[in-house]
Amino acid sequence: MIAPRQLYRASAAIRLRTILENEFLRRRVANPRYSLRAFARSVNVEHSTLSQLLRGKRAMTWKSIRLIAGTMRWTGTAVMQAYEQRGRRFDSWGIAGKLGISADEVNVALADLCLFGLIELKGE
Repeated sequence: MIAPRQLYRASAAIRLRTILENEFLRRRVANPRYSLRAFARSVNVEHSTLSQLLRGKRAMTWKSIRLIAGTMRWTGTAVMQAYEQRGRRFDSWGIAGKLGISADEVNVALADLCLFGLIELKGE
């Protein structure tokens, strides 16, 4: 039987791999000469490690998940910055309006932040 924490980490790793792949593709479309080495520098990881993570040849640990997710410039980072600037309760619609994205995108980013262990949701 697989421990719940391992399943949780596996879900976080799959989601982070998807985010990394999509972001790398987005950057390659904008600049066809953009390299994996440049992308690895932007997320503060060795290029060989990033290549192995993207190909599924290396397992993502909680440490690597938090490190990469914390340094990426993705919607989750923008959501956290917008929330900190607002200084009030979390409001998906308000943050979505500020960032020019949908409330659904804000909520997906929020779920990602929880999944990666970067934030913890609590009641009131």
